[in-house]
Amino acid sequence: MSESVVTADPEVRGKSILWRYVDLPKLLDLLHAKSLYLRRADGFSDRLEGALFPSLRVTIDEEFEKGNLKTRSSDFYRNAREGSYVCCWTIGARDNMALWQLYGGVKSSVAITTTVDRLVSTVSGWDRSVHLYKVKYIDHSKPPNFVIGAYRDVLQYKSDAYKFENELRVVLPKLDDISQNPMGIKLKLNDINELVSSIIVSPEANDSFVSAVVDLCKKYGLKSPVKRSKLAFIPT
Repeated sequence: MSESVVTADPEVRGKSILWRYVDLPKLLDLLHAKSLYLRRADGFSDRLEGALFPSLRVTIDEEFEKGNLKTRSSDFYRNAREGSYVCCWTIGARDNMALWQLYGGVKSSVAITTTVDRLVSTVSGWDRSVHLYKVKYIDHSKPPNFVIGAYRDVLQYKSDAYKFENELRVVLPKLDDISQNPMGIKLKLNDINELVSSIIVSPEANDSFVSAVVDLCKKYGLKSPVKRSKLAFIPT
């Protein structure tokens, strides 16, 4: 059994609220399988996912030629993308209409909320090496000043076109044989109620959908409250 090692950026605060926007089938999968889904990094639509800056590629290849590194830049890039699994959350106390539209389909989606502390407690039970990154948004045409150590480190940077996501990433390395890595993995939750703070229903969902989500959560023993998004209400 592997040792459970969880690391987090210094900027990550334990009490911070996290959101994960999903459609109904993904909520059902979470409840039924009692597992959290992580996607291989090269499976995301962002073409710059794990991208290496030209200057970084040159440095890696130079150090490889000197014998100071074990991999060339091409292998470094592949290991980062195909040897890492990612689960994405949004940081913030309020929901985001753009994310409702982007990740769920507004009328039939929900958001799972938790906190960093709850998430750390959950991933600590996986007996794996897990890393929490607060994503830094950058202009890939302008190489930033940063230090890259492990392959996974490049996954903490995304194009500033995604800045609205305010993302926290759970990154799990799986480098033993990346040629055998599936596109996604599910890791069991010891207690789903330990992870989930609440279920927030889309602001445009109708009453029938809200009732269906309430019944579904009750069926699978989720004790966390089911609420409508505050965006569904007109302030009075």
